Parts: sequence; C-alpha cells; structure tokens
Amino acid sequence: VSAGGVFTVSLILAIASIGLPFPGQVQADRPEASIIYARDGQTELYRIRGDRDRTPIEFDQMPKCIKDATVAAEDKTFYKHEGLDPRGLGRAILAYVEFGYRSGGGSTITQQLVKNALLSPEQTITRKAKELVLSLEIEQMFSKDRILELYLNEIPYGSTAYGIQAASQTYFGKNAADLTLAECATLAGLPQSPTYYSPFTSNDPSRLQGRTNYVLDRMLEDGYITEQQANEAKAQVNTGLQFAAAKGEDIRAPHFVFYVREQLEREYGAKTVQEGGLKVVTTLDVAKQDIAEDV
Repeated sequence: VSAGGVFTVSLILAIASIGLPFPGQVQADRPEASIIYARDGQTELYRIRGDRDRTPIEFDQMPKCIKDATVAAEDKTFYKHEGLDPRGLGRAILAYVEFGYRSGGGSTITQQLVKNALLSPEQTITRKAKELVLSLEIEQMFSKDRILELYLNEIPYGSTAYGIQAASQTYFGKNAADLTLAECATLAGLPQSPTYYSPFTSNDPSRLQGRTNYVLDRMLEDGYITEQQANEAKAQVNTGLQFAAAKGEDIRAPHFVFYVREQLEREYGAKTVQEGGLKVVTTLDVAKQDIAEDV
C-alpha cells in the first residue's frame, strides 16, 4: 500500500510539473497603484488604482513585529522547513480523503505565496500538486527572508489592500514601518479570512479581537514577545484600536488631480497609470491651495 501511495503521489507531481510557470516569476512586477503627490513629494493628493491597491516595500521597511506575527500565525516552522509542512500537509490530505473538503492550516507561507502569485485559485488536486512542486523550487532559489518579503508584499488583507503597506494605510492610515505590536498582530490575523474579520465589514468586533489575541498568544508561545508585551497589546486590542475611516474616493484638489491624470494617461496610457506604480510629484502647494479654497 505504501509503495502504491508513493507511486501515485510521484505520478501526480510529475504530471503537475508539465507546463509549470517559472518560479522566478514570483518576484515579477505586480499591478501597483500610482500616486499623485503635492510639490513636497510627501502629501498624497490621489491614489490611482485598478481593483488592487498595492505598494511594495523593502524587507527592512517592514517592522519586525509584522514579520514575527505573520510567521507565528501562518507558519510557525517557516524558518525550519523547505517549503512544505509534512504534518500540515498530512492533515489536509486526510481531511480531503475522509470528508471531501480542504482543511485549513496545511499550507506554508511559501505555498501561499505560490498560490497567490503564480497559480489560479481553483481547488483541484493538480493545482495543489503544482503548488507543492513550485514551493520546493522557490525554496531553493530564494532565502527565507526574501520569500517572507515577497509574501508580505503579495498577500490580500481585504478590501483592495494587497501587501502590508497598503493594508497598513487602509486600516490604520500609516506606513507599515510605524505599526505597533497590537496593530501588527491585527493585520497578521486578517489574511485567514479578510471579510469575516474586517473592522470595516464585520458587524461583530469580537471576531477580530479574538483573532488578534490568538496571534499574540502564538507570538508569546514562540518566544517573539514577552508576557508583559502580550498583555499590554491585548489591553489595547480589547479597549479598541483606532482604525482609519473606510475610504471611498479620497481626493484633494480634484480638478487639478484629474487634469494631471488626463495628462498622464495621454502620455503613458491608462493601464500604466492604473497599474504601473508611478510616483508623480506635481506643482501644487497644499497650504496655498487650502487658503484659496477657504477664500
């Protein structure tokens, strides 16, 4: 029976290897929001995006707490395995064989990166086999820190926020580098089920609070934080974190901004403007603009 099982798995993996995308594509450019700034190069006037808001950042711009919280919540053996978690994979296979559904918790961070960056969301044995093969290859190509960086820039956090920088701006109105421990644990808990836990769409705040406290417990258990740090962060979570207002179309100086956008689209094309990650510094002086509007 064991020999037959090994042969079957080997055959599935061999078939799945046919026509695989090149694993190096995992670090290819993704659609990225373009941003129009005032003349200071810092004040954001408008963010132009398609259906995904993404602003990739470097690994050293990500706070340690989001890296630790993500590993603790999603894949505690990330720095020890080679792309696959045999126990988690075994549980997922048993659940599928016995009950006919996919069990959560079977995918490593590397597998989740592959699924989101390289493969379609279809849930089939062939796609899962491709995910396993690519995960093993990516682990050979990149360092663990690089894989975690790619993951944190790729994963969906709900709404249109893809990647930790867009998530930080969406939920807390700040750059990822400025996140607190409680905020890191909150964001690290979202990818499991963004709509269910979202502070913007869920009508039950205790869902996100419970998930965040769970992440903090995992961080404490794995030695990333002290008991005092965990308790202080939990107190902030249970009291209620200050979330940014849910954003619609947030535009400053709209007539000017749409004039600039029209010029950009004429020069570079609409697709590049929506997905090319342009950083556009304009001539607009915000202080004088505010005075003019008041007058």
